[in-house]
Amino acid sequence: MKRPTDRIFTFSNALSLFRVLIALPLVWALETDRMQAVIVMIMLAILSDFFDGYLARRAHEITNVGKMLDPIADKFIMMAVMIFLIFDPERRFPIYFFLLLALRDITNANIAAYLMNIRAEIYQSNPTGKWFLSVTALAIVLYILRFNEIGFWVLLLATVLLLVSWYFYLRRYVEYFKTLPES
Repeated sequence: MKRPTDRIFTFSNALSLFRVLIALPLVWALETDRMQAVIVMIMLAILSDFFDGYLARRAHEITNVGKMLDPIADKFIMMAVMIFLIFDPERRFPIYFFLLLALRDITNANIAAYLMNIRAEIYQSNPTGKWFLSVTALAIVLYILRFNEIGFWVLLLATVLLLVSWYFYLRRYVEYFKTLPES
């Protein structure tokens, strides 16, 4: 019999998958300057992100798949839009942020995958990571709406939160490594 944490097909996981699937239509709407569609898809992505976690906790359906899928969905849609914004000459989204975020995510993903193999557990995001994601989403929306100057300052705050959240993730991993038995 499967434990609740081993379930794959839950409504919350479907909401996370929705964010992955909406990324390409969102980029297409940006490319074709269909701003009403862009706003609707961004709102749907934000609502699905809120409700997938809320519903998982409320229905006691926090699953290992959900713990992995939720941040992947967030990153997939965020990275797709960032790549568009970087190459859009009017918006000029700073590439440094994309590269720093990619480095942080690659580092975290590799350590998390290693730890998952040692102990079949997936860590949930930390509160600083959630703040980072919210501020980054605001910066991206400002760049989408062509408020580049304000977006840049919000992105600087997001950069600080990125570094702080990265530190907390690494600190958690180091603490966990200290508890492993010597082999």
